[in-house]
Amino acid sequence: MLIKERLKEVLKTEPREFQVKGIEFLEATRGRALLGDDMGLGKTLQVLGYLALHPEITPVIIVCPSNAKYEWLKQIEQHTKTLRAEVVNGRKPYPTSAPIIIINYDILTYWVDYLITLTPAGIVMDECHYVKNLRVARTKSCKKLSAVCKVVIPLSGTPIVNRPSEFFPVLNMIQPQKFSSFWKYAFRYCAPKRAFRGQGWDFSGSANTQELHNKVAPIMLRRKKSEVLSELPPKQRIPISVELSNRQEYEKARDIFLAWYKENYGVKKAAKAAKAEDFVRLGKLRQLVAKGKIKAVETWINDYLESTDGKLVVFAYHREIFDHFATAYKDICACGGGASEQRHQEIERFQTDPKCRLFVGTIKADNQAITLTAANAVLFIEQGWTPGEHDQAEDRINRIGQKADSITAYYFLGKDSIDEYLWELIEKKREIITKILDGEEKWTKLKEKINWQSLLARL
Repeated sequence: MLIKERLKEVLKTEPREFQVKGIEFLEATRGRALLGDDMGLGKTLQVLGYLALHPEITPVIIVCPSNAKYEWLKQIEQHTKTLRAEVVNGRKPYPTSAPIIIINYDILTYWVDYLITLTPAGIVMDECHYVKNLRVARTKSCKKLSAVCKVVIPLSGTPIVNRPSEFFPVLNMIQPQKFSSFWKYAFRYCAPKRAFRGQGWDFSGSANTQELHNKVAPIMLRRKKSEVLSELPPKQRIPISVELSNRQEYEKARDIFLAWYKENYGVKKAAKAAKAEDFVRLGKLRQLVAKGKIKAVETWINDYLESTDGKLVVFAYHREIFDHFATAYKDICACGGGASEQRHQEIERFQTDPKCRLFVGTIKADNQAITLTAANAVLFIEQGWTPGEHDQAEDRINRIGQKADSITAYYFLGKDSIDEYLWELIEKKREIITKILDGEEKWTKLKEKINWQSLLARL
């Protein structure tokens, strides 16, 4: 049976043709290969497709940045029929028997010895440029795990961030026999020169690049967006689920809200239309969720800026969140809002200055009448209330003059919070509006109410 047919039995989501080829590549290399596709091309789905075809590969350790742990869990639940995973947290290991264990780089050092006792069959290293330095603890831990694993799959759209020397740790983990010696590798491909005053060696250069490419090609699959445009939608929306850093504060505020709502309305009346006061109290929860995502968002933005040479548009909803990011990235960002002339100057700087990598705006103030086509990706720290707000904000980069044929909108959602309900609410509204405007159904009236019973259950 062809792999494409077998995938229908194990995946809920049908992969695109280029993604099927990625899974076939992993089959051909027996799960020891680097997926280097551009961001947004579905490397996660390709890995899950391969693992779903091979239930005998267990347990598998997925190592990723902390802000991606729950997104991996969500993708497994969303796209596969049989795979089961567990996210582990904290520095103190505890027993787990999950077939797939998801852990972040920051705590791997504390868990690695325990994980080895589980006799892992595979390791997946998401954003594998995190292990570019042989001296760093997380690289040593990944190397320790990969040494006992049959399957080793690193993932990154930018496996080399700055120089060839950073590529060696990943290559060594995939093929330790072929790439066994860093010194041999460095003297051949890193243009070595004596360091300052002859103290050691400087391996920051590059040499014999075509030879290195030829040597790596059999174990690396890399596709650019431009190569698979015919299979990509013109716009992709990608939700990213992250754990809140202020979980206790959020839950306390949530409990106060629930007690207040029950006292004033009763659970049975929860389906009735909300008064303005309800939205104010709900807004407090939304602000707390936004604060709890700040650290994860900053980590993601830093990774994006380091791993790509592109620009990024960032939208907040509350002024406090906008001010935080405008200040945190003041040296490399342009800002929305403000007087008309000032905003025009900021937009012009973002569009023309290569050193200006970010545009920070608010969904309300900056979702219309501006053009930000220097970027082909947009990040929403927070959500508004309507799909129209988001569509207009997304279309700041999706305008005439946009050179990219496909743009990506990333939405950060606080795990187990009001964020997830709002996401579903907005997507439901978008579906209804699309049906009306595109003529899928001849609806003459649209009257959508917030389902408060569902909201209370989600809070």
